[in-house]
Amino acid sequence: MRDFLLKLKKPLNNQKGITNMIVLLIVLPVFLCITVMVVTLFVFIMRQAKLDDIKDRALQMAQNAGYVSPAIIADTKTKLASLGYPTVTKGGVTYPSFTGSTSIKVGKFDVDPTVKIVVQYPASDLVKLMAFFGVTSNEDAGYFFLEAYGRSEEK
Repeated sequence: MRDFLLKLKKPLNNQKGITNMIVLLIVLPVFLCITVMVVTLFVFIMRQAKLDDIKDRALQMAQNAGYVSPAIIADTKTKLASLGYPTVTKGGVTYPSFTGSTSIKVGKFDVDPTVKIVVQYPASDLVKLMAFFGVTSNEDAGYFFLEAYGRSEEK
């Protein structure tokens, strides 16, 4: 019996190994959570930057054409769909929406040669991601509202 008790006590003598195991069990989950948060933040920042690039390209094409043509709208919708923002209907409105954009041709020498492009799309819903952490919300996620002005180059 004495030998059995000594064998049970022996693993507890390795206190450095137990300390390392406890530290590993605390540090590893914290490190993984921080890594996931950084990757998620990076993805959202890069998607926002791509949205701005798409808006800038659409504005450049609208400046050359003098207005936001159906071809520009189709090209922008295609680029948004490739980025992960497909055409959706929310509340009876189809998004991406170009309401408020210049739809009448504006010339370079007109009194007001300003070309305006407006792209509106429902925002990414972080509530779904935050539900993993126990955070719930009934608020609407809102909308991306991209607006840009330029000068028409159409003669």
